Amino acid sequence: MTQAASQPALQAASQPTSLPASALRIESQFCLDQGFTLVEVDDGRVVLACDVLARHVNRHGNAHGGLIATMLDTAMGMATRASGTVENLGTVNLTINYLRPARGHIAAHARVRRSGRTLAFCDAEVLDDEGRLLATASAVFAVTAHAASPPP
Repeated sequence: MTQAASQPALQAASQPTSLPASALRIESQFCLDQGFTLVEVDDGRVVLACDVLARHVNRHGNAHGGLIATMLDTAMGMATRASGTVENLGTVNLTINYLRPARGHIAAHARVRRSGRTLAFCDAEVLDDEGRLLATASAVFAVTAHAASPPP
């Protein structure tokens, strides 16, 4: 086989692929302790869910803003990892708009808007079971890509 003929095979082997849905999981004990569950995973998209419990509420009986913030940040970080190209990440900026009080079962829907060599840009929203928009967010993550596979 000539070097030119083997070139496409080498390029294909080093192309990033999405993680299988089973490979992505909630790893943070803090998030697990809050009762977050991973509902859906797709390339650059994630849905997390949580039941707002008595321990999660503020003095008004609504989900504490910190619960919503954690859920949004976690969902967007996981969406960034769902592409399979990111080894590590950290939140650089997180902006949240709280639109209405949250109670009951809530879900954060996150997606990656753009991901480059060092930064990923995401957005997300939290909905209740009736589809009402409760909060929106955008975030920027510093990312470290997986090391490229060496040629065989």
